[in-house]
Amino acid sequence: MSYSRRDLLRIGGIATAAGLAAPLLTACSSGDDTAAPVSGGTSTEKMTFQLSWLPTTEFAGTWLALSKGYFTAEGIDLAWLPGGPNASPATIVASGKAEVGMLNADAIATARLQGAPIKIVGALLQKSPFCILSKAETPINSPQDMIGKKIGVAAANETAFDVMLSLNKIEKSRLTIVPVQFDPAPVANGEVDGQIVYVTNEPPTLEARGIKTHTFLLADFGFSVLSDCFFATEQTIAEKPDLLAGFLSATRKGWLDNIADPQPGTDLAVGTYGKDQGLDAAQQLGESKAMNSLIVTPDVTKPIDLPDAAMSTTVETLKKVGITITAQDLFTKEILAKVNA
Repeated sequence: MSYSRRDLLRIGGIATAAGLAAPLLTACSSGDDTAAPVSGGTSTEKMTFQLSWLPTTEFAGTWLALSKGYFTAEGIDLAWLPGGPNASPATIVASGKAEVGMLNADAIATARLQGAPIKIVGALLQKSPFCILSKAETPINSPQDMIGKKIGVAAANETAFDVMLSLNKIEKSRLTIVPVQFDPAPVANGEVDGQIVYVTNEPPTLEARGIKTHTFLLADFGFSVLSDCFFATEQTIAEKPDLLAGFLSATRKGWLDNIADPQPGTDLAVGTYGKDQGLDAAQQLGESKAMNSLIVTPDVTKPIDLPDAAMSTTVETLKKVGITITAQDLFTKEILAKVNA
């Protein structure tokens, strides 16, 4: 079975993620070290994207944009750095080794409060992927439904779970908390009635095994944090806004393609960009479909945006877990304004 970053590190897990670990420095490029010509005879500008995790279908939009030449059309020769359990995307971007990176809003906020001069320029997932997973035959539909039941909670997810309980005015003593790892086997085996997981990972893992699942998003019950956010240093934002705008524009086109048909992006992840990861094709396709449902919402019809309401609720939720930062200090809409113009 293949595991995503959720299984190993929960890089974006609330209040767990801005450690300054040694980075992985293996870069992968869309071309060689020479700037490639684009139509009209101009040259592309080199740019590096620091992934939040290893190359999986989580970056399907990037793989599609690379394979279809969307970055080249924007004048960008894109290279990418894999993330991993020993990588710190915030550190790598802050040090100038990559122009843009991806992390969840809480990790970026924590890194900024620790002195990293970085800001969020766009968000891919408009809803947090945290959910409560249960079997379809015995579904848990809401926080209130958890009362009296056994709920599996991994140590790294305790804070997010506690915040969700607090937001919904549920005393922890009214349910039985069972310590688990990230593997959803406790749900499959009936050891727990539900488990806090990422909707993009563990449910598709069980579905790929033929186990029907049910989930509800914590985001639908007050836990609102923008996730898979693109970020850059204040210097890059000030000095290379057009480069960042081109990156977001090409990436958006890739994700629009993935939303229309997630199979090609999955094939690229499994067979090309992540071929050394031993990825499970069925699980990866399920993960991609689950991601798509968090990228486009009633309020966001195009991938990658920063709605004012979402920025505000993100800051409010972060404050509840002890991460105090203003929306003005964490986000900038300057780059998206160029993309949307």
